[in-house]
Amino acid sequence: MRGLVGKVIRYESRFRADDLLPPDGHVRTVAAWDIGRASKMARWGRGARYASHAELETAIERASREARSAYTSWEEFSAGYVLGRCLHFDEEQFGDWYTTVLQAHRELVSDPDSPWLTVPFA
Repeated sequence: MRGLVGKVIRYESRFRADDLLPPDGHVRTVAAWDIGRASKMARWGRGARYASHAELETAIERASREARSAYTSWEEFSAGYVLGRCLHFDEEQFGDWYTTVLQAHRELVSDPDSPWLTVPFA
């Protein structure tokens, strides 16, 4: 358990250095990783014709409710997603598993047409 705690602390420190977290920020939960994957699975299921459009909408609405119950903003959701992804794949390499989502995060918080800036989180 101490190893995992140390890993989370090191990731959070890097997240702060990369402006993924505010200077005093912490990731409260990595639920976003599972919520994001659930959303993607619903879309894949629809694309493969295993689900109707109505079933897809129901699944996406449920994921949205879960996200809003765990997070207060797109940025907070993003930090949870990135940490979950990194804990799952990155092994503290800060390689592509980290840099690709960091770049996506930066674009989503800065592009004026980004849904994060045009669609309210809550």
